Amino acid sequence: MQLKPIKLILLTLGGSLAAVPAQTGSLPLAPVASGVPNGVQAMDATRVRLLPGSPFYERQELHRKGYLASFNCDKLLFHYRTLAGLPQPAGVSGGYNGWDSGFIRGHMAGHYLSAASRMAAATGDASFKQKADYMVAELAKCQTALNQGGYLAAFPSGAFDILEGKPGNGGGVVVPYYTVHKIMAGLLDAHHYLGNPQALPVAVKMADYFAKRLAALSGEQLERIFRTDGGRNPQNEFGAMSEVLAELYAVTGDRRHLDAAQLFNRSWFVGPLAKGEDRLAGLHGNTHIAQAIGLAHCANLSGDADEMQASENFWKILTREHSFVIGGNSFREWFDKPGVETGPCIDGNKTLPATTAESCNTHNMLKLTTRLFERKPDAAYADYFERALYNHLLATVAPDNGAVTYFMPLSGNFRTYLTGTFCCVGSGIENTPRYNEGIYFQQGDSLWVNLYIPSELDWREAGLVVRQEGDITRGEPLRFAVIKAGKHPSNLNFRIPRWISKPVVVTLNGKVMERGGKPSTYVTLKRKWQAGDVITLTLPAALRLEQAKDAPSKVSVFFGPVLLAGELGRENMPNDLADKPAYLNMPPVAVPQIKSASENPADWLEPLTGASLVFKAHGVGPADGIIFRPLYDLHHQRYSVYWNRSTGNP
Repeated sequence: MQLKPIKLILLTLGGSLAAVPAQTGSLPLAPVASGVPNGVQAMDATRVRLLPGSPFYERQELHRKGYLASFNCDKLLFHYRTLAGLPQPAGVSGGYNGWDSGFIRGHMAGHYLSAASRMAAATGDASFKQKADYMVAELAKCQTALNQGGYLAAFPSGAFDILEGKPGNGGGVVVPYYTVHKIMAGLLDAHHYLGNPQALPVAVKMADYFAKRLAALSGEQLERIFRTDGGRNPQNEFGAMSEVLAELYAVTGDRRHLDAAQLFNRSWFVGPLAKGEDRLAGLHGNTHIAQAIGLAHCANLSGDADEMQASENFWKILTREHSFVIGGNSFREWFDKPGVETGPCIDGNKTLPATTAESCNTHNMLKLTTRLFERKPDAAYADYFERALYNHLLATVAPDNGAVTYFMPLSGNFRTYLTGTFCCVGSGIENTPRYNEGIYFQQGDSLWVNLYIPSELDWREAGLVVRQEGDITRGEPLRFAVIKAGKHPSNLNFRIPRWISKPVVVTLNGKVMERGGKPSTYVTLKRKWQAGDVITLTLPAALRLEQAKDAPSKVSVFFGPVLLAGELGRENMPNDLADKPAYLNMPPVAVPQIKSASENPADWLEPLTGASLVFKAHGVGPADGIIFRPLYDLHHQRYSVYWNRSTGNP
């Protein structure tokens, strides 16, 4: 099916498609300009539709039909209406319990607005547009009723008085800018993805209110408020305020928003990073990843050399020195010393505790990676994006009920699927609509294909509609069919992943065009494309081992891009749908050692007949009989992705 560029498509529960008349305001016809000279632009959910045949499609559908659809907009709005003195609808007596009614009150409304806007664009499900439009209209009413010069939140503005060192009533909220960022980001998503006519004016009024507050502060006050390196859990975490204000500048062209954004980019953070210094140890992970996103976006728009270098160095330092094999990072939300991966860590000197890899961190790392790729289309960024998407974010979603995780245990523990309204629930409901993004990027007459996920792309600038099919996780060749052709020649750049095991083969209409290719580069085909053209791409994958940074004898097993986890059973396991801290102190089970002289796991992992990417270990001593399968397919039991390997005989 060719994508409809303006109209939404209503997906009924029966799966049939029916056109829906265009709503007030049309979907944008082009991405917001990145501001990078000659920079590339991500093809977002207005351009890309996932196709059946991948776990990404399945989990996006799971959220569309169930988990995301289950949220009640009026409960999300409860605290906003209460603060504004507006009546609640019949039957609504409270908001959602947990953090959304506590110290980050109201954050879920912003996350939901982003998720609903993106889900409507990503799938064509008009019900999410209706919900997002309703949310924006009600938030606009709250802003008007508050009558505080554009202020909008679910908590009193006294929270900012307290932050600024003045007396005030903050209603128990301790990180107010963190939540304001979520609201503004949700409004901008409703504007961009749905063309909602109210969202942008509400966001601009909010920005004007906070710009006025910040302008009244001295440099000393600003430094005190935005200095976040003094403790592991700073009480002034401010989210990606720099990014959302920079995006507001990109949308409106009003320089005041970029000036306000750069107030959040602090020299104590930028300076050392611009020099390549790693001072991340002990810092709260997500606080500073969010700041790096803002640096990257501001730099893309302004060309500031220090911000450019700092954001690039942050990404390099974090991915090379502070990340796990899944692409995630942090122990109990904190960065450890460079190189610590599987050894004693900042969380109580434990080794691989249950608190590894906060989900919000990786959610934001993919945002940062996108901003950097827009600046410089380097395959290394796409390689990381693929690793973190497949092996962390996809694995955070339970395939039966859609619940999401906070941490991602990696050795002898199980995942806890959250019942509350934690920060990672907010980013978790945004993750599935974002699966469409990161697959394709474009600039001028060039297209970059970064991810191999079945999908259909509407590349309007080139007049091309391209359908991608095939599953690399099953070793299938990839097929790209040109459904609609443009009038002019264009370049298609296909990523050659880092993990290929043999030379790549590329064919066009059955003729071999390329045989070979260097990992972590691109192979380019240029021509005036014709409807009916078919490109096939064979990316040979194989089993392989990767060693931990801090322990060469500790290994992980991959097949192509996919990390395999070993099943360690469900014995005496509690209900894993629970509160965040419920089982963090539960001891892990022992992880058996792999004994094999062979570094090729194909010698000791036997594929199981009739199952995709499922293997059984044999001839490896204590680990004999363990079943390995993709981490994203292993749920509701204990597992490990790190294994001690000895070269002795089993």
